[in-house]
Parts: sequence; C-alpha cells; structure tokens
Amino acid sequence: MPPCDHEEADTRIVVHLQDALESGCTTCLVRTVDTDVLVILIGKYHFLASKYPSADIWVAFGSGKNFLFLHINAICSTLGKEKSTALPVFHSFTGCDTTSSFFGKGKKSVWEAWGAYTEVTDAFNFIVEHPHAQITVDCQEFQMLERFTVVIYDKTSPLVSVNEARKELFCQKKQNDGEHSPNSTGPAAAHQACSVPGWHLDNLSPGPTTDTNC
Repeated sequence: MPPCDHEEADTRIVVHLQDALESGCTTCLVRTVDTDVLVILIGKYHFLASKYPSADIWVAFGSGKNFLFLHINAICSTLGKEKSTALPVFHSFTGCDTTSSFFGKGKKSVWEAWGAYTEVTDAFNFIVEHPHAQITVDCQEFQMLERFTVVIYDKTSPLVSVNEARKELFCQKKQNDGEHSPNSTGPAAAHQACSVPGWHLDNLSPGPTTDTNC
C-alpha cells in the first residue's frame, strides 16, 4: 500500500483496516466512540468488500451502558450499496464535527427527510465520486440538495427553492399568529420574509419593518 498522508485519525482507521485485510485478516474489530468513524466505515464498506469478499467488519461502539457491537456487513446489507456509500456525505451535509447542523433539526429528522426524498442519494454519491467537483447553483446536484433542505423542514412541501420555502413558512407563522402574510403587507413585509436566515427555516421571527430592499 502507498504511504498514507491523512491527518485525521478517523480516516486513517480505514487505512489500517485495509492493511489488516491486505495482510490476510478476515474478521476485524474497530473500537471507537466516534460516530464519524462508524459512518466512514459504512461508507467504505462496499469498496473494501469488493477487494476483500471475506471481510467481516465489526465495530465496538460507545461506552458504559451505551456500549454495543455493530456488524458493519449487516448494516450495509440493510441500507443497500447506494445509501451506504452516500452516508458520509449525508452525515457531513446534515452536521458533523466540522459542519453545523440545520437549525432545530437532529439526525432523526434529517434521516426521515432522506427517506421522504430518496432522489438526493444521487447527489450525495456524485460528491463521493467527484469530491473536488465544483457544484454551482445551476447544476442538478445543487438543486437536489436544495430540494432536500426544503424537505427537511416540510416533507409535504412541493417547493424546490429554499427561498420560496422560507417565505411560505414565514407566511404560515404570521397567519398562525393572527397577522397578515408578507404578500399582503407590501414591501415592508417582503423585507421581513427576506430577513429570515437562508438555512434556518425554523427561525421565523419577523425582521425589520422598515421599507428597504432585501
């Protein structure tokens, strides 16, 4: 194997695992308390299994009362190849050690959103296969990710634009409070809709009421 230049221990563990499999080991146990390591192992399982078909990978995860053994082979068999491979990008996009999570949305919520909008798996896997590709607002992958973000906050919404979704949620919030919707109060209300943070769709407090451009 070529020398490893990974700085993070999370990814170096996979290199050590591959080295063990290369050396003839079949059953391997990884000990960790870090969810990121578990996610990376699931994401790389099918790559490893294609090279080492007899690989039997286990993770000793957690500590104390939360300690358990996890069988990576079984998890990936249940998820399927596409979803297993996409999991690291899903995990990164929805919040991990180096990226913030979506406002008010934990992993359970975003996992349910993934189940409601499975098409985004193609975008996740595109990033897996092309990690250095430039993703612009006009490309299909960005549009899938934007649609997925909308679904995270409203699984019944037909909208594909985050800006349109935050405006709709803002209107619903104002109507529930017994006030006029942004569309009925002119430019000032439109400015309020624009003042809602772009990705924090649950943060629906009204913005300034002065008549200014967004």
